[in-house]
Amino acid sequence: MVRAILYAVILRGLAAAMTLLACKPPAPLLPDPPPPNVIDPATYSSKIAGLRATLARSKVELDTAPVLRSCNAQDARGCVRCDLATREHTAGVDPDLIDGVAIAFARYPSAVLGAAHLERVALCRQIRFEHDTADTPPAGVAMIGEHRILVSVEQFIESPGEYFTIEQVVHHEVFHLLDHEQLGEHYTDPDHAWNALNPPGFTYRDPATDDKPPAGFVVAYATTNEREDRATIFEYLIGQPKRLCEIAEHDPIVAGKVSTVWTRVAKITGDELLRRSAPCATRFVKSTSKPRTKKR
Repeated sequence: MVRAILYAVILRGLAAAMTLLACKPPAPLLPDPPPPNVIDPATYSSKIAGLRATLARSKVELDTAPVLRSCNAQDARGCVRCDLATREHTAGVDPDLIDGVAIAFARYPSAVLGAAHLERVALCRQIRFEHDTADTPPAGVAMIGEHRILVSVEQFIESPGEYFTIEQVVHHEVFHLLDHEQLGEHYTDPDHAWNALNPPGFTYRDPATDDKPPAGFVVAYATTNEREDRATIFEYLIGQPKRLCEIAEHDPIVAGKVSTVWTRVAKITGDELLRRSAPCATRFVKSTSKPRTKKR
């Protein structure tokens, strides 16, 4: 009898314990640890705030959506996707790259960015064109239909070279917007005046080769098409003027292209920025008159 009572007590205790376990709320899930080697929160917030403030001076907004997808790129390779460089996606990224983008945009008076009709900038971890099998993804894209520029940090995690910097990407893409403003509906048409500057028999090729650039071109990528050729001249005018003037001094074709880009840009923005950035290039420009700068 005593043993039966003892068994009953033990069974009741086990039943009560099982009931308590069944009613106990599950332990909270711990958040996933941050990826290794990402920018720390304070540094990332500070750098992004600096970039946002720089853009805001020209009434340009910094994109915050985690993913951007659009089919309004100036590039002919189709729809493009940008995965934003949120802090969780900055593994291996030098925080100074964000400063580099801010410094590049700070070079531009608000009137120039206004003439380009730039409204938004996206700092991307990576950029991809859909259905594109190119080995090298783009470092930047001008979204002309959306008044937006995409800039990728992916190719700058390791130093890509002295003359290929994230600042150069910004200048290159800004020019695509300016170029479109200058040419309008003829932006993608053959530019006969520009083509007349090229060496006899030259034909653009997309994709460009990685060979040494031929006479008349600053870099091999400029041989892709007319638009990339013009944008390369401009990016060097703003970001690498000494190098550009060294090339133009010994290459009359490049010198002619410098004059053409300078003159076209000056028609819609004035040439104050160009004179300040590349005073050495004025000797290659046929006319350096200073048209009225457009106001935003």
